[in-house]
Amino acid sequence: MDKNVNLSIVLPSGTFLEEKAGCVIVPAVRADVAILPQRAPSIFTLDYGLLQIFDEDGKLKKRYFVKSGVVQMAQNVCVVATRAAVAFDEVSPEDAVRHLETAENEDERVFYQMISDYQRGIRRSYLQTVNLYNANRRKTQGEILVELRDGLESLKKRMPKDRMYKADSDL
Repeated sequence: MDKNVNLSIVLPSGTFLEEKAGCVIVPAVRADVAILPQRAPSIFTLDYGLLQIFDEDGKLKKRYFVKSGVVQMAQNVCVVATRAAVAFDEVSPEDAVRHLETAENEDERVFYQMISDYQRGIRRSYLQTVNLYNANRRKTQGEILVELRDGLESLKKRMPKDRMYKADSDL
């Protein structure tokens, strides 16, 4: 049994890194995911975050800030396709703030905000910060609840009375 994962980090410009790793922790959208040797085939959406590479003894080898993408694991090969990768040690807190202040677009601001946050010990889900499908502002929980209630009422009006579910409180 192989004790390593064959890791490739791929950028739009080409292959950024290829090496063997005992474990790779990727910042997936819902939670960080550990990619271990012999892991079942998997695909994850990559969030903005910190990708960590460990040797087979569990010692940290390298860390990279990554900018969203996709992670695929199959047959002991882990391919991380991301839009950017910056070595953890190459960005000081001052550099991150400077890049954040001079960012030319929202994507860059989110990326350097994430780096600055990590350096200060703050973790968030950054893909929720940039809504890829809607340029409008994010809705509040109250607005979402009102929409859900309105949608439920609309469904109740259209549903035949004989097919409606009765809650215990309605009995």
